[in-house]
Order: sequence, then C-alpha cells, then structure tokens
Amino acid sequence: MKNCVKQSFISRVFCSFVHECVTTENTETMFDKIEIERFRGIRYANIEGFRQINLFFGKNNCGKSTLLESLFLVSGLSNPLLPVHVNIIRGYGKSRLNDLKLDFYNLDSSQPIHIRMKNDEIRDLKIHLFEQSSNKISLNADVASILSNVEEGDYGLRFDFKVNDNSFVSQLRFSSENPDDATRMVAESYVESLRCTYLSPKYDFSASIHGLKNILQNKDEHFIIEGLQLIEPRVKDFIFTDNEMLVDIGLAKRIPVNMMGDGARKIVSLLTAIYDCKDGALLVDEISNGFHYSVMSNLWKVLIHAAVRNNTQLFITTHDIDSIKGLRNAALGEFDDRIASFKLLRSLDDELKAYHYSLESLDYSINQEIEVR
Repeated sequence: MKNCVKQSFISRVFCSFVHECVTTENTETMFDKIEIERFRGIRYANIEGFRQINLFFGKNNCGKSTLLESLFLVSGLSNPLLPVHVNIIRGYGKSRLNDLKLDFYNLDSSQPIHIRMKNDEIRDLKIHLFEQSSNKISLNADVASILSNVEEGDYGLRFDFKVNDNSFVSQLRFSSENPDDATRMVAESYVESLRCTYLSPKYDFSASIHGLKNILQNKDEHFIIEGLQLIEPRVKDFIFTDNEMLVDIGLAKRIPVNMMGDGARKIVSLLTAIYDCKDGALLVDEISNGFHYSVMSNLWKVLIHAAVRNNTQLFITTHDIDSIKGLRNAALGEFDDRIASFKLLRSLDDELKAYHYSLESLDYSINQEIEVR
C-alpha cells in the first residue's frame, strides 16, 4: 500500500469517481448480480437478473438508495473514501468513530459490511471498522502489519477486496483529535477498471460542465440537444462562455440553461453522465425529480438510446408511478431484452427482497399502487 496526503472532506451532493475505463463494444462487462450483507438497514440481499437498464421501485425507506450505494461501493472497491462520500451525498458529512458505525447494520461494527458483485469478473468487498481501543487480536499477517502502527486514538476503515482470485487491501485512517482529516492508504498494485458515477436527487449541475466540454470537443452536442428538446422544443444549440452553458431557443440572445428550470439542468446532467460512463455504470437516485409526468416516456427513450449507444449500464430508482409507466411505454416492444424492473420490499428481519417484473407485467404492479406520493 502507499500513503496519500491527508484530505479534508468537502460536502458534495453530486458524487463521481472516474476510473480508467475498459473499452468494449458489447455488454459482457455489465453486472448481473449483487449480494449485500450488513450494510445500513439491509441485513441481507441477493438480487440477480440485471440487464442494461435496471429500474428499482418501491415505497420510501424500502432500501432503494442503500442498494445504489452498495453498487457504488463495489464499483470503486479500492477507494476507502467512498463510505464517507455516500454519507455526504445524504447530507451527513461527519466522520467521527460513531459516525462511521452508521453504515453498519444495527450499528454493529464487529462484523464487516460484505458486498459481492458479478459480471465477467467477481468483485468481493469487505469493509471493516478498526479502532485502537479494540482488544481483538488477529493472527493474520496482513491485518497485524496494518494495525500495529495505529496510534492511540486512531480509527478508520479497512477495505479487504478481491477481484476474481486477486486480493488487495486499502485503508482510511482518522485521528480522534481531528476527524475532519484522514490519511488514505491504497493498494498500489491495483488499478480500477470500472467507470461509475452516482447522481443523487440533489444533483450539482456544475459537476457536469467538464463532461459537456468533452461532448462539444467530440462534436457530439446533438446528444444533449435532443434531450433538451424534451423540455423546450425550440432548442437549437448551446455554447460555453465563462464556464456557463448558454442555450439558443430562438430568442435574440442565448439564455443560461439555469433559466430553463430544474428539468433542463437535470437532463443535461443525466446525458452527460451517460456519455462520461461509456462502457461503465451510472447510478441515478429518484429519476423523476425535476420532471413533469408528461415527459417521462420521452425521457426514458432518450436515456435508453443514449445508454445503448455508449454501452452504459443504468441502475435507477423511483417511487413514482409515472416513471414506471414511462419506462413501460418507452421500451415495450423495442427494448424488452435490455430492461429489468424490480419491486423492492424489506422484510421484518431486514432482508431486502427484489421481485422481477417484465415490461408486460408492470401493469400489475402499477395497479397495486405501489407509489407513496
């Protein structure tokens, strides 16, 4: 492992970790299964049958966001900063010892969080919480070498992870005297090969600026214009000036995209993220936020075509019935083999159960009125 400089945590609501990307022109690298143990409110989950576009729906507090966070953690399984960042996405940026325990099921950090995900490779991640006051002694050489130099009052997270049969270790260490700073130690011999972005409901449009510049540089601006025309059919083009996106809607002057409302900004963020995650994965929490129900079907069409064009796997949550109807209307008959939809329910013993619905059977779920408005 190698030491990195201490880092101060800055609150962000749009979280994106970009890794070296695997180049492929098929869907073989896409994930088809995840298994979760002891993460947040999920004691256990085993969900399989993922396809290129995956929609998870269900009532509030059923585990939709936790599922996306699990996917995010295992997509960057060498980065021990990720548990802290997913808390920041939720609006909680503290990193004291007891704050780190919030990620563990029933606040019990004596057993690790365990997440496994499968595509053409198997990713296996265990997240341990360590603290100097612990009386536990491990005879494992790697653990002993890590913990032997933990100073009084230090605590942190240890990532034990495997990719197929290759094992690695990363660590994030805090001092109780200054929990806002941390030292990260990462596995030198591991280079991440998956590109993944998490887009939260409270997205930060400014995070899309760099990706938009790449789109313009590659002359792919039609990719964004087609999406913006869902919100405003008069959109003709857009440019950048002084780090600001200006849109031509046929007026005497171009107007800032911010003046077009939340829907326009979010669709730009979504399409930019799909473009940036070519051959990777995009996680979107609460897809319908910022959109009128009447555009949902066309929005799904744009997202599906963009995902197929860029070989991006989408994992999307909603509790909104119009989002479900929109996906059914957009994909039925054309993209049936690329879509998977799951109704999530959490049992009394905190097992997250996923019921797989085909596009044809979504009407049944819609008629059950699973939505909580």
